[in-house]
Amino acid sequence: MIQLAHAYFQSFRPNLTKALGENDLLLTHDSRWQELVRLAHGNNQRKTYLKTLRDLAIELKEFSVILLARVSERGQEGKGLSSLTPAEQQIIATLEALLPTAAASYRQGVHDVREARRLSYRGTASEFREALRETLDHLAPDKAVMQQPGFSPEEGQKKPTMKQKVRFVMNPREKNKTQREVTEKSVGVIETLTGEVVRATYDRASLATHLETSRGEVLRIKRYVDTVLFDLLEIPDS
Repeated sequence: MIQLAHAYFQSFRPNLTKALGENDLLLTHDSRWQELVRLAHGNNQRKTYLKTLRDLAIELKEFSVILLARVSERGQEGKGLSSLTPAEQQIIATLEALLPTAAASYRQGVHDVREARRLSYRGTASEFREALRETLDHLAPDKAVMQQPGFSPEEGQKKPTMKQKVRFVMNPREKNKTQREVTEKSVGVIETLTGEVVRATYDRASLATHLETSRGEVLRIKRYVDTVLFDLLEIPDS
């Protein structure tokens, strides 16, 4: 816990200060980290740590969204909005109007996959999956999907899967069965590939082999995510 707090104050906070200034929100966030250090110096219950960590996680996610927005505004070493492909720009612009957090996850994934000195792609794969998951949750809320006539959870599931949510979104749009099934299968591939990237870290014989393979898998995930988002968001082909 102390090491985490040290990393925050040494590495992350300077960037927050540049983006936000010394405002009350940031000072409140600082106090939570200080509380975490105080907890670490005593004999405290696990639930006390978890409450503080949950609060920190919520605030850090919001800060990340703000930082990503600031980076995109001014560009970062020439890798701002101008470096995005037209398709990426369309997806981000659509998501920012609909779900800013999903747009931030997608943008982060794009940035990570282009970073030459990346040490792990687990987070990158998860960012793309999270952008898709948030989009589906928004377009197909669990309750609405479960209220559809004939709905039944898939084996081992209590809530609708992403494939079932795709069906819920696509059916009213008069898409033919083949188009819908292609999108559903794409979602299945995304789920499978993401799981493989997350699990693969200790399965490779060498780090170099792992990184090369993982990056290729993440690029495949991105291609599928791009295709599915274009379908779900009804973005016209440019």
